[in-house]
Amino acid sequence: MPVKYLTVGQHQQLLQRLNGIGRSAVECVKGHQAGFEYTSLMMCFLLHNMGATETLLHLAKSFGNEWFPTTIGYIVDRSIFEVHINAHYITKDRANRSRQYIEYGRVIKKNQLDAFVKHLGTHDPTRHEFIRLAFEQGWSSRAQEINEKYDAVKKQFEGTTKKGKRHFFQNWSGKSIREMAQEVDHEIEYDIFYAEMSSFTHADVKLADRFLHTDADGPLWTRRADEYDVGNVFRYAAMFFSCFLQLFGTEFEVWTEQDVGNCWEFGQETV
Repeated sequence: MPVKYLTVGQHQQLLQRLNGIGRSAVECVKGHQAGFEYTSLMMCFLLHNMGATETLLHLAKSFGNEWFPTTIGYIVDRSIFEVHINAHYITKDRANRSRQYIEYGRVIKKNQLDAFVKHLGTHDPTRHEFIRLAFEQGWSSRAQEINEKYDAVKKQFEGTTKKGKRHFFQNWSGKSIREMAQEVDHEIEYDIFYAEMSSFTHADVKLADRFLHTDADGPLWTRRADEYDVGNVFRYAAMFFSCFLQLFGTEFEVWTEQDVGNCWEFGQETV
């Protein structure tokens, strides 16, 4: 993926350029020979990444860089990275993996249905009323259909451990983001960037230390953004989105890797 040392402002302008490339494909992309599912899924990934990067730019416009909510920014970056890894992994077996990705939605709905059924008998009066209403209005009439669709695909989401024990996939691929990243030659990006971004999704102490600092008088609360974090949020987004756009352009022949790389070029102008 193309990477250069740029200012925060240049990275923000870079994201605008990358979004411009993405928008050019929305109306002109033709169906991929791998099938409708693959075409639709890759377009969904493109639209997600465009929306995610536009969100970062909107936050910068609303808050300014000094008060930019970097904890939210890293969470957005993490979603771009996961989409990016899933897209590369699916492209290794386009038709089968895109269909599997989509059909895992039946498993998700089955899990949601089972959760409601499990907790319908709760003795907490407030929760019981909420669960009862939600189940009756949104799930009970669809229960048979959900179960039938789940039964039709469940076998493809079953596997065997190294010890020979059968288990059910925890996600669509049966592999972790790390395992998928390794298979598509992104282990370095996973090891260096993903753990950092995940801290903010899981709300561990790295999230808290963006707001709580220590000085001579003790703990000090602040929501002012660290310039280093602001730069990283936009740098990571640009890196991951660029790599995805290069893959998308190659798959659908709508732009070249050089077109994406050119977005990283800045002259001597001040941004």
